[in-house]
Amino acid sequence: MTDERTAVIALNMVPGVGSVKVNRLIGNFKSAGAVFSAPYEALCEVEGIDKTIAGYITNFSKYYSVEKELLQAEKKKIKILTILDDAYPPLLKKIYDPPPVLYCYGAFDKIPENSLSIGIVGTRQATDYGERALKKILKEMKESGIKFTIVSGMARGIDTIAHIESVRLGMFTVAVMGFGLNQVYPFENHYAAKEIIKAGLLVSEFPLEALGSKQTFPRRNRIISGLSDGVLVVEAGRKSGALITSDCALEQGRQVFAIPGNIFSEKSEGTNWLISQGAKAVSKAADITEEFEIFIKSDKKIETQGVLKIFNLNPEEEKIYGLLTAEKKHIDNLAFESNISVIKLSAVLTMLELKGAVKQVSGMCFVKN
Repeated sequence: MTDERTAVIALNMVPGVGSVKVNRLIGNFKSAGAVFSAPYEALCEVEGIDKTIAGYITNFSKYYSVEKELLQAEKKKIKILTILDDAYPPLLKKIYDPPPVLYCYGAFDKIPENSLSIGIVGTRQATDYGERALKKILKEMKESGIKFTIVSGMARGIDTIAHIESVRLGMFTVAVMGFGLNQVYPFENHYAAKEIIKAGLLVSEFPLEALGSKQTFPRRNRIISGLSDGVLVVEAGRKSGALITSDCALEQGRQVFAIPGNIFSEKSEGTNWLISQGAKAVSKAADITEEFEIFIKSDKKIETQGVLKIFNLNPEEEKIYGLLTAEKKHIDNLAFESNISVIKLSAVLTMLELKGAVKQVSGMCFVKN
């Protein structure tokens, strides 16, 4: 290998060699470059390295090209960070098995300094309650004036809602993939990826062509928590993969939060169980920030200004928005309280929906988004 950094990237490309084995090999042979120079027999003596993996390492250049990997990444404007680089995330470096390599694509110029990083995970089958609760917390984060980075896994449901809503609010977001970035390339053809890279990053520890599997997604989960100061579980069944991320967070010494859920919903069994086990219950953004000794001031004027700025509401829209809560309210009740005709009110509510400020939940009932 031409240099140690390139050798780390190459070692990460060897089939069957994950972060633990990479770090173990480097520890045994003192450098990644020395691993590729080591005799086959010596490789086989390393714990976890069987004959097949040892063969992949000794014959690496016959079947794989780290130079091609580097050229592909450069062509697609994908940055490759190794654990040797100064730009490698310091929080992630502290975990037990930090990924030796990170492939990153997106808005590097928008990476915030000194932000509070919160991982958000949950079910792929998000309920209306889960979506509304998550959007409420994210809106409060934005209105707080505190810089946040939202980290998730771009899976369907809660993950994607967290990413897309963060982008809409102008918050930086990081999507951690369980496969190589070539599997989501061209990025512009994927709705979620296309939105995320406008104001965030796609990140993967896997080589560009790596496919996702049952083994790769749990590995992704430890990176979500590893990049985060704390992890918020929004909705999760008792056997949800989101609980794997919360387990990783606990192992890494991160704070775990959970939004309480409906006791009759299977999607809330996991979150309610986490709370019973000591996770902090969250109903507002301040419940999270106060754990990091960052306190959000409760100021109605600031909150209103935040709503106006985010949704660009005119006075009439602001009036209707102020009458709504998280509990559904029928249009007839809104008409009575606002002294606006139902016909005119219907037009105002339509505009509020288009701006993302309110949501129609059933019949002619509306809630704050």
